[in-house]
Amino acid sequence: MVNVSFDYIGINQYTTRYISSPETPSNITSYQTDWNATFATTKNGEQIGLRANSRWLYIVPWGMYKAVTYVKERYGNLNIIISENGMDDPGNATLPNGLKDTTRIKFFKDYMTQLKKAIDEGANVTGYFAWSLLDNFEWSLGYTSRFGIIYVDYKNLQRYPKMSVYWFKQLLEKKQ
Repeated sequence: MVNVSFDYIGINQYTTRYISSPETPSNITSYQTDWNATFATTKNGEQIGLRANSRWLYIVPWGMYKAVTYVKERYGNLNIIISENGMDDPGNATLPNGLKDTTRIKFFKDYMTQLKKAIDEGANVTGYFAWSLLDNFEWSLGYTSRFGIIYVDYKNLQRYPKMSVYWFKQLLEKKQ
């Protein structure tokens, strides 16, 4: 009764890594060694993409296409929702500088272009959510990372739309 009884598959797509078999298997038991894979951000001496503020997050738009296409081809054309997609800027960005999030705009534009390519090739994507609406407390990074499209002044909790808000507004107002 539960088998294949889902409404959608949610994908949190932020970054991409090159994956290979480990040169020497690990005898240490842990969550990551259980994958039996090696993850890399460089290949043939070239970095996979620009790094965002977070150490783990590289900007790799083609990874969006690959992730969606992989799910489509491997599991059938399931209903996919991109449940999280975004990148961060440094948390210490001042208000004037924090509002000029041109890297984030390019990130969203490039990732959505790759998502549209997958959709044009038949992927059944029915939703997309940018992470995040507001700058917030980010897991182990705390306030040292800003993912939001709205700048939050943590001293007084005032909120200010970043340039990416206006970019999204313009995108959503475009006629098909």
